[in-house]
Amino acid sequence: MIENKVWRNNPNQYVIGVDEVGRGSFAGPIVAAAVKIKKSHEHLLEDVKDSKKLSEKKRNEIYNLISKNNISYSISECSNKIIDEIGISKANEYVLENSIKGIFSGNEKVYVDHFKINNFSAVSLVRGEDNSKAIALASIIAKVYRDRLMINLSKKYPEYLFENNKGYGTKFHRDSIEKYGLSDIHRKSFNLMPNK
Repeated sequence: MIENKVWRNNPNQYVIGVDEVGRGSFAGPIVAAAVKIKKSHEHLLEDVKDSKKLSEKKRNEIYNLISKNNISYSISECSNKIIDEIGISKANEYVLENSIKGIFSGNEKVYVDHFKINNFSAVSLVRGEDNSKAIALASIIAKVYRDRLMINLSKKYPEYLFENNKGYGTKFHRDSIEKYGLSDIHRKSFNLMPNK
């Protein structure tokens, strides 16, 4: 893990990890989380790994543990309407930078999963969730936050089963789009309507 190298040099060095979820989703926002950790937080991070490799129950447990232990994090989201206006890559960059801004003081080392951003002297890590505890934790926070958002939105748009697919393009979701058309939270720029 990248943090081990950083903390060998300076155990008090704060590390910020950043990741986003929802980039490929058909509906809802793209969400990024940035989280700030230091060596004294290590005991809280034992179960932290890529959010995709954890059960929903485990992700929620970690999210609640972090919230209770005063670990700083910041969440940024970009709605489907803004994604349609500026495009998914720019929206991706915007949420990553915005989430970092929420907790960056100037002295932290910043690591981003895969995506290159030009500010904060941020370092882009390939397979960041596997190589940085901070990025893995950010991926968990972003996923739990966005999943809860989509479950909530499913009450308003029950026909798409967002509580199950979180807006991603499952067969059921594609069939629902064909049957009911696009809702207010679908990304129109993704050309989701099937050609007749």
